[in-house]
Amino acid sequence: IFASESCPSISQKIAGDIPSDQVKAIINDVVCSFIELQSDNNGTLASTLNLTKKKIIPYIDLAYSTELALGSYWSQLDSRQKKIFERDMKNSLINEYVGILSDLRIWEDINISVNEDFIQNDNLARVKVSLFLEEGSQSTTVILKLIRKKRWKIYDLEYQSISIVDIEEIGYDSKIKRQGLERLIKKMLNKS
Repeated sequence: IFASESCPSISQKIAGDIPSDQVKAIINDVVCSFIELQSDNNGTLASTLNLTKKKIIPYIDLAYSTELALGSYWSQLDSRQKKIFERDMKNSLINEYVGILSDLRIWEDINISVNEDFIQNDNLARVKVSLFLEEGSQSTTVILKLIRKKRWKIYDLEYQSISIVDIEEIGYDSKIKRQGLERLIKKMLNKS
C-alpha cells in the first residue's frame, strides 16, 4: 500500500475475507482518511480525535482487548462493570495515541506492506505489517492480532515483542492490587 497512490480507500466489506485482506482494507481506510484530513489543512487535535473515533476505534474489538487486559478479573465483573472497563480502555488508547497521530504530517509518504503469510488459528489471526517512508529505507514491523466474530477486528498490536494489551494488563493489575476492584470502578465512573 503506497499511501499517496491507494486512495480512495477500500471498504472492509468488499475486501476479501482473509485476515491479510481485511488488514489491508482497514489500514487503507485509516491512512486515506488521514491524508484527506491533512489535505483539507484540518489536522488539528480535535479533528484527529473525531477521525480516530470514526475510523480507528470501530476496527478494534474493545470487549476482547479489555477481557485480555483484565485477565482473571474479567470473570468477577458484571456486564455494566465490563462496559466501564471497555470505555476506560478506549479512552486510554485515545489519550495515548491521538496526540501522536495529530502531529504526524507524512501520511502521503507512508508505505505499508501487509504480509500475506498470516497465522490463523480458528477465529484468531496474526498479521505482520511493515511500514517505511521510502523504498529501500529501513522498515518497522508490527503484528496486528485479530479476532473474527461477525467480521475481523483488531484486538492488539505488538511492536518489538511488546503488546498494547500486555501493557494495559500490567496497568490494570497494578491499580486493582493497590485500590481494589470496586474502588477502581468507582474512580473510573467519577472520571467520566
